[in-house]
Amino acid sequence: HVIATTRQSSHPELDQLRDKHPNRLHVLQLEGTNYNSFPGFVKQVEAIVGDQGLDTVINNAGILLDKRLDSVTAEDMLKNFEVNSVAPLMLTKALLPLLKVSAQSKRQTTLANISTILSSITNIHNMKAYMFYPYSASKAALNMITKCLSVDLGPENIRVLSIHPGHVQTDMGGPNAGITVNTSVQGILNVIKNTSDEDLGKLITMSFETVLITESANRGIGLSLVRQVLTTTHAKHVIATTRQSSHP
Repeated sequence: HVIATTRQSSHPELDQLRDKHPNRLHVLQLEGTNYNSFPGFVKQVEAIVGDQGLDTVINNAGILLDKRLDSVTAEDMLKNFEVNSVAPLMLTKALLPLLKVSAQSKRQTTLANISTILSSITNIHNMKAYMFYPYSASKAALNMITKCLSVDLGPENIRVLSIHPGHVQTDMGGPNAGITVNTSVQGILNVIKNTSDEDLGKLITMSFETVLITESANRGIGLSLVRQVLTTTHAKHVIATTRQSSHP
């Protein structure tokens, strides 16, 4: 299964993929900051995966508020932290029982948080032109969450890592970004498949039976991840989530 989530109920490209792979791709609606909806969402996922659990979760949703020191507000910071840091943690916590089922069956079980090189405290002085306070700080917090989860879940055979997808030609990255969505996605999947134990809990650049792609599965990296998983892996089911019930 591949499970893709999106905030919209309908998206043409994602719906076309679902029609092409009706027994593998599942598109579910999910608003990542609507925490009260998580129990119902988990039940939907559980109904799809049954007693196999989830062996891969990719937390892809995120927003970029490009505010600098002279313009940043408390509201900007809180909004970026909720979407980029708090929501992935809360969703992971909700899905943890299904990840544990997979891990207990000895399948490779991975939680991948999509982060950014702009969250690197070591390297930020080289990227001052892109020093966006809300975005960089919230993704740095996500990296710490990744590390904490890796410490907590490593003994249970759940691999946790953060991935920098590159500067990608998406709505967020813009048309002049350095790499295409397909190049980024191929790198992301390669990292998930081949990361060594020594790299778990770290931020890794981008140079499976059931896959869940959380939110934003109707566009950019999320939509391309759905395509790549369907065409390059043997996942039995693909589950995609969206805020809307349908996406063409």
